[in-house]
Amino acid sequence: MAPQRRLLHLSTLVQENTAAVDAYVAKSGLAEPSFEPSAPLAWDLPPDIEAARNAALEALDELREHLLGPTQNIVSRVVDMGSLISLHAIVKFNIASHLPISGGISVPDLAQVCNMHVEDLDIIVRHGITRRLFLLHQDGKIGHSALSRALVDVPVLRTFVAGVSGNLWTALPRIVEVMEKYPGSQEMEESAYRLAYGNTFWEDFEAHPQKGKDFAGAMTFFLQNPALDIGFVHEYDWSRHANGTVVDLGGSKGEVAFTLAQRYPDMKFIVQDRAEIVALAPKEKPANVEFQAHDFFAEQPLRGADVYFFRWIMHDWSAKYCVKILQALRPALKHKTRIVLMETILPEPGVLRPYQERMVRNFDVVMKATFNAKERTEADWRTIIASADEEGRFSVVDVQRPAGSQLGFLVVEWTG
Repeated sequence: MAPQRRLLHLSTLVQENTAAVDAYVAKSGLAEPSFEPSAPLAWDLPPDIEAARNAALEALDELREHLLGPTQNIVSRVVDMGSLISLHAIVKFNIASHLPISGGISVPDLAQVCNMHVEDLDIIVRHGITRRLFLLHQDGKIGHSALSRALVDVPVLRTFVAGVSGNLWTALPRIVEVMEKYPGSQEMEESAYRLAYGNTFWEDFEAHPQKGKDFAGAMTFFLQNPALDIGFVHEYDWSRHANGTVVDLGGSKGEVAFTLAQRYPDMKFIVQDRAEIVALAPKEKPANVEFQAHDFFAEQPLRGADVYFFRWIMHDWSAKYCVKILQALRPALKHKTRIVLMETILPEPGVLRPYQERMVRNFDVVMKATFNAKERTEADWRTIIASADEEGRFSVVDVQRPAGSQLGFLVVEWTG
């Protein structure tokens, strides 16, 4: 029997996996998807149905690209820049917030309450309708869709969109200029963000506190991703250090330490971060948690701890500076001290299908634009760790990739 042609094979995958999702939705009494403003924000699906949903999306993604063909595929990517422009305007002028909860509003009336010129608003609204950001009623008025309601009902989503469309987007096109002007640079001072704003990412937030607040809000939304749930920190075997001391570097306000302290009351946790961050730490805290101001590029002052822990810290830094962070630990380390890195560990190129790999590669581009950094494979991490000591005393003893987690563990022991 001849193999099924690719287009038909993909359409079959879409149909079969969509049918599995639909059957679960019907059986569970969940609301059917729609673009009406009353539609649910998301479904809570069990792992097997979530896998079917992703399989349908992956097949649909490839099917669409085949149907477009190479030329139209490229053209569609170029012209879709209007989508981010529309979203930027929607959050900048609070357009979604000014739509009536039910019913619709005319473009002139909406322009007045949004303090926009009517022709400017009309451009944004008409484009938004094509992306189902708004609904066009039969009387010609504009109303909420499920997407615009999400921007109202989930404030951190709006903050996330504002941060990307109004801040990062300005920097992203400068990546090409950086690659021409500073090829291979690992310096934050030579990043696309610095070219765009005149400051590095962190300097810009210090100079413009509102940007820092917006970034914090965007991260609040981003961290709601189940794959970044702080509970995955328990996937490392902390019981082997049950009576020991753990230093959480870049630990912010102690979220990880507080989580672990509840389960391991006999362990001592020292949360280190910049002085201005430590000043914001909660006054009420577990008895076995302390805070200490420390710059992790400076020599580590707390000697002889059992674990020095970094959660999602080093991806903000180029390899050169990751090496410096590890080297700053060396004077404090005792034999068999562990350094535990909880970071994204990319699969090697070609392991994932393009649809699966696209999101992490998007993060890679953002890391390059903001910090001249990157997301890393296991081989990349091993190279950094090996480079941090000329005598080879940092030894990778385990690499873990917990199921469902975006972050894995690189467990390193000091053999000196």
